[in-house]
Amino acid sequence: MDFATLKDALTFAMDKEKKANELYLLFRSKVKDDAAKTLLKDLADQELGHWKMIREALLTGDVEGIGAKAKGRDLQVSDTMVEVELTADSTPQDIMVSAMQMEKKAFDFYNGLLAQYKGTGLEALFSRLAREEMRHKEILEKEYETHFAQWM
Repeated sequence: MDFATLKDALTFAMDKEKKANELYLLFRSKVKDDAAKTLLKDLADQELGHWKMIREALLTGDVEGIGAKAKGRDLQVSDTMVEVELTADSTPQDIMVSAMQMEKKAFDFYNGLLAQYKGTGLEALFSRLAREEMRHKEILEKEYETHFAQWM
């Protein structure tokens, strides 16, 4: 995805993070399992944290101190799954598939920005965001394997 300016890319990223936060909160309202509710709330909070981090970088240009966190492993559980359209009748499995695919797209987006801004002050920001999105995907894929893979 090409952007005319860095501001355009960061604004787009903020919008994606806000939508991810809202989607996780929506998923949370639909599941009954308390552990799933907790996981989805944690993921929503992390996406809101990403939004705040990007907003701060956009407003101040300051990306110092955006250190790295542990890199997630790509289990590739969802990589070959058919995309599902979420509706009011979506199953918990549909929600998990959609969430895993959303995190993969977010990782790909930040990884693309990382390549574009390698060697600049923004490298640390995009590197961290890419790693965190991969970590979210890993968490979701492990949960998916625990709750749904035994039926496959």
